[in-house]
Amino acid sequence: MAKRYKLSKPQRAAAVLVAMGKGRASQLLKFFKSDELKVMIDAAQTLKSIPQPDLEDLVMEFETDFAAGAGLMDSADTMDKILNEALSDEEMFALTGTVPDAPEAEETASIWELVAKVDPDELAAFFDTESPQLCAVVLSRLEPGTVAAILQRLDTEKRKKTVARLLSSKPVSDDIVAAVETRLDEAFKLTSTPSGSSENETRLAEVLLEMDKDLSDDILDSLAPMVGEKKLSGVKSRLFRFDEISTLSKEARTMICDGLSSEVLTTALRNIDDEVKEAVLSSIGQRTRRMIESELSDGRRVGEAEVKQARKSIAALALRLASEGKIDLPMAA
Repeated sequence: MAKRYKLSKPQRAAAVLVAMGKGRASQLLKFFKSDELKVMIDAAQTLKSIPQPDLEDLVMEFETDFAAGAGLMDSADTMDKILNEALSDEEMFALTGTVPDAPEAEETASIWELVAKVDPDELAAFFDTESPQLCAVVLSRLEPGTVAAILQRLDTEKRKKTVARLLSSKPVSDDIVAAVETRLDEAFKLTSTPSGSSENETRLAEVLLEMDKDLSDDILDSLAPMVGEKKLSGVKSRLFRFDEISTLSKEARTMICDGLSSEVLTTALRNIDDEVKEAVLSSIGQRTRRMIESELSDGRRVGEAEVKQARKSIAALALRLASEGKIDLPMAA
């Protein structure tokens, strides 16, 4: 049967290699010289689709046990794949002047996907210190179930203002969204990968804050001889309790209180020492002070968990302001 195509020897060799498949062709390529490979690469670029009858005839000339069924092929692309797998980047560059494209980086999760995984209690504590506008922007991008869980944890006043903002808000600009994403990333370390040491320090600080201060101080004192004060300083910088607010300057106390609702302050001041209460009340306006004092004298009982959460949210705000360099906190003993 007459050949439909008249191929040069390099084209015939390239066609056979393509038909043999990457595995077997890669083994054969090792036996070619550089000049021969260059010629074959050029030949492969000139090949189009090869009809199966012609391809079968070519293969029979080179390999009697070739399995039929290669069909139509894009020889140039297939040859590139064979060469990319058989040769190193340096060898490819020497032959063709090019190297294989770098694999695409894996797509990373967005800020909003990461925020959705944050514990609702942590998000609620964060919202306690943020404006209703920012809260509405965040909640508008979360799933309804997550939004409901967060709203249920907010104090009444913040919840009303946030829901009102959700209902009346208009589309925000990309710049505002980007600023909110940055704020969330900073608050929850969403995209950063902290070192193991930093993670351990944060974890220990969280545990110690759940203990009585006397006990946590004893633990820190006992650790000092074993790990050194320098290593413990990272833990101590993460320790701050609400009842230590009286040790701060009036300017620092005022900055903290300015970022809180009166309801959170009132809840946190339930059954607190007079010294701490006065430290907070002396840092707010007279009108707000009278309102909080009136609510504190009403005798209403508030759950311990609610009081604890309010105090933790205030302590968290103080730690954030300190990390931003806006206030100074006393180093734990």
